[in-house]
Amino acid sequence: MSLPAPNLDDRSFQDLVDEAKRLVQLRCPEWTDNNVADPGVTLIETFAFMVDQLIYRLNRVPDLNYIKFLDLLGEQLRPPSAAIAPVRFSLAVPKATNVLIPAGTLVSTARRGQEPPISFSTQIDLDLVSVSLQHILTQAVGQEAVPQGQSIAEHSEFSCFSDVPQVGDALYVGLTQAAPNCIVRISVDCRIEGIGVDPLRPPLITEGWDGQQWTRIHLIKDTTGGLNQRGTIEIYIDQHALSTFSGLSSGWIRVRVVDAVDDQPRYTSSPQIKSIDIATIGGITNVSQCTPIINEIIGTVTGTPGEILQLNRFPLVSGQDTLTIEVSGPEGWTTWTRVESFAEAVSTDLCFTVDDIKGQLRFGPMIRNSDGSPRYYGATPISGSTVRVPKYLVGGGIQGNVERGAISVMRTNIASVAKVESIEPAVGGVDPESIDSLKDRAALTVRSRNRAVTGLDFEQLVRAASPGIVRTKCVDATELGKPGTILVLVVPQVPPGTFAFEALQPPIEVLHELKDYLDLRRLIGTTIRIEPPKYIGVSVMVRLAAKDNSMAARVTADANAAITNFLHPVNGGYAGTGWPFGRTLVVGDIYGILQNVPGVAYTDLIRLVAVDPVTGDRGEPGDRIQPESLQLIFNMDNQIEVIE
Repeated sequence: MSLPAPNLDDRSFQDLVDEAKRLVQLRCPEWTDNNVADPGVTLIETFAFMVDQLIYRLNRVPDLNYIKFLDLLGEQLRPPSAAIAPVRFSLAVPKATNVLIPAGTLVSTARRGQEPPISFSTQIDLDLVSVSLQHILTQAVGQEAVPQGQSIAEHSEFSCFSDVPQVGDALYVGLTQAAPNCIVRISVDCRIEGIGVDPLRPPLITEGWDGQQWTRIHLIKDTTGGLNQRGTIEIYIDQHALSTFSGLSSGWIRVRVVDAVDDQPRYTSSPQIKSIDIATIGGITNVSQCTPIINEIIGTVTGTPGEILQLNRFPLVSGQDTLTIEVSGPEGWTTWTRVESFAEAVSTDLCFTVDDIKGQLRFGPMIRNSDGSPRYYGATPISGSTVRVPKYLVGGGIQGNVERGAISVMRTNIASVAKVESIEPAVGGVDPESIDSLKDRAALTVRSRNRAVTGLDFEQLVRAASPGIVRTKCVDATELGKPGTILVLVVPQVPPGTFAFEALQPPIEVLHELKDYLDLRRLIGTTIRIEPPKYIGVSVMVRLAAKDNSMAARVTADANAAITNFLHPVNGGYAGTGWPFGRTLVVGDIYGILQNVPGVAYTDLIRLVAVDPVTGDRGEPGDRIQPESLQLIFNMDNQIEVIE
């Protein structure tokens, strides 16, 4: 709770008018006309109005002083954070040569009415490599791999696996080169011989060699029915590397037989392959809701210490701590680096600071020592030097948190690319910090002095380093069997209502940046782990009755929205700050929420089902869900029945 601040002058407009009239009666008793139409009263009210404005400004002096004190402490408003979304680029047709989608490629949402489109850009190069089939091998479990290249060349059939496929049998496909971040289409010509399996659920997984181990590859589409009919398999290869298998060098992927799950049917005979054709048809990379500004000339300097230059575009997107500028000189361009402050800089350090909100670059100041000698905190550019910025990013904000599929327009022309589409919602966009928010944060910042000692310090510093992280929980991992380790659980900003589970997984780049930030502020000997919490999915099964004249579809939608918002990991719970870590959910919670839904007469039955958000496996219906202490609830796939 903040300390009570005095009101420097609490007189209102009417108090001033009344006081002036009393003084007039005291000093000039012959004036007896106090009607509002009297010119003298008009003059009094005019005077009172002007004094009231002065009092208002006077009472704002404490706020001004408070902000100036924060400025002396080095506090700054946080810049906006850019939303991030994975985007799929699709080629018009497979190419015989590589297709480069360079960093800075612009994409956007479609224009809606008078609202301008929201622009996004790629942050790294995406190389859509051209691949084809180089090698193909089959390997029965426990046996040597058998090359099948001759069979492919002669267009003769061969068996993928053993005569009766066993767990561990594999079909190895060697690409002409590694294809990281690419979507590869495998066209297969085969006949129905691998009988016994469900074509929609074959006991197969696809894996790729990432240079260290075999990792699961995301299967986008499979029309072969488990290698049982002519069709295509589309896969997304995240990490991939050239390697040698069975004496052959390729970019290897494999299709492996795995053990059946529950009632999943098994193979009773091996599929027969006639031919295989491979091509790259696209790729996936992340885009950020920001625009890159390249090689901007921001002006010339006068050679004065502490000089400030203004960028043409601002505010800057957060996370640009490695921003550099180039300053011209007699020997060409020199590179200057960004620092947080000039406190440790010396006169030879080529450094500068940036106000991300105002877009201002500042060079180091000169301070007079007690003996009158100058002390330079950072170098000062030579008078007349030109300053340019190789690259900086502007944009960001909450408007970038768009839904899945909203990013669909190419703004940078790349002839080979036919289509672009965001495959997940964009998350992490945050508006610039307000003054009120800075005041609230400053009290905690002063307490921790930018050092991570207690759990509260870690949580506060995480939110300071990444505005896109809205919930944190810091625990001592000693209780988890890892003494000396601090576990920081982070929850990113996600849209209200229904969203994909993947939106709760912060980008790996954000986690790495947070770890680097905390490593500079932790105690020596402390190990930091930063990761998202474990989530337990909850599906709510409801049977309720609607009031007379209420539309069943509307009641169903409202009831589902009420449950989803109540169990939301960021905005849910009774306090509206997210469902608490480890809190038990009981059917009484849902009864209480549904009784406030318009159109609901009464709730007849509620059952809670635990769901694995990754695999979709469902547990038995019950009357409570008990997460572990570090788990969070995530609502998914409610089933609502409205009875007459």
